[in-house]
Amino acid sequence: MSLCGCSGEDLPKSQSREDRTLNLYEYEAKKIFLEGGITVPPSVRITKPDDLAKVHFGYPVTLKCQVLSGGRGKAGGIKFAMDLNEGLKLAHTLLKMEINGSKTESLLVEPKLKIKKELYLAVTLDRERGCPIYIASAEGGIEIESSDKVETMPIPYPFHPYIARELAKKLGFKGPLLPKIADVASKLYKIFESKDLDLAEINPLIITEGDEVVALDGKIVVNDDSLARQRCFDGWQERHLSDLPSRERRAKMEGLNLVELDGNIGILCNGAGLTMATMDMVKRFGGRPGNFLDVGGGSDQEKTLQALEIVNDNPDCDVILLNILGGITACDEVAGALVKFIEKHPERSMIVRLRGNNQDLAEQILAKSGLKLYPDLEDAIKEAVEKGNAMAKRPTLSVVRE
Repeated sequence: MSLCGCSGEDLPKSQSREDRTLNLYEYEAKKIFLEGGITVPPSVRITKPDDLAKVHFGYPVTLKCQVLSGGRGKAGGIKFAMDLNEGLKLAHTLLKMEINGSKTESLLVEPKLKIKKELYLAVTLDRERGCPIYIASAEGGIEIESSDKVETMPIPYPFHPYIARELAKKLGFKGPLLPKIADVASKLYKIFESKDLDLAEINPLIITEGDEVVALDGKIVVNDDSLARQRCFDGWQERHLSDLPSRERRAKMEGLNLVELDGNIGILCNGAGLTMATMDMVKRFGGRPGNFLDVGGGSDQEKTLQALEIVNDNPDCDVILLNILGGITACDEVAGALVKFIEKHPERSMIVRLRGNNQDLAEQILAKSGLKLYPDLEDAIKEAVEKGNAMAKRPTLSVVRE
């Protein structure tokens, strides 16, 4: 998602341009694969080097940083140890690594397997086609994105195993390996469908020297909108937000979509498109957005109040610009939150534009609070920019101690 005039260069490194989803660690993805009938290597997760002495696979072993970012292999986050002493040294180093802004808090230890062939296999949603698709290649590994041998195949509903067999044939398999590859592909799709995933990926899917088919690595992305019905992920989200700044993490836990920027105008809207359009106008009139915050389409009084408090907690925010179009969201619910907020923070400079459902009620509620309503969006944004720029020019007071 490109945040309007705020290009990717303006975003924190930890923040994706896309709406955040629940990305699973490799060890979590493999647990789900195993439950779905896909073979994975035996493994142990460790959080400190000394735990390695309790691993009894025999050597050599593979040590893999458990991070949520990509590029782990290229960054040196996967190492092989020939004995315990080498493993202890590597574990000390790997547990201190930060890969693309993601800190390593644990390692996955697995036997080093003898690989005859590597493949790539994934199921994801093709939004243009409006259906899930297979993405696969008879070549796996870290350079798959540049391979010209990638196959894609739409997955019709209802699913039938013949689709997976056709995929295996397209990849060039025949004989005893064809049904083995097809079986993994079928099971991967069933996991994707049953868990409401955005992505289920195995890279690499390996064929061992004994012709076993094993998921050597795994990546799963869960659609955020499905978490309420996928109770198996209850409690998982919080531990996957450790790389986010505190306010973004807090917003995520409240079901809000926040990206913090370096400006001084806090922006709060309902809907990603409206938020981006509002930010565009702020920049066009010479202002500096301090955040992107989308409270969603059905925001009530409590959720709006939580969003206001999160923006207010940003010490760089001089002005809050609220732009809500009431459809599912009722304007009087938003107005109720604004009244409570301004009673608690009377010093806060606020520009409010509310239009739509129950707008008349909202106007009556806000009239008693002293908050001015701006019916015209351009007028509201110009006022916010003017106040923001004026407050940004305030002299900084310094205390001289003798």
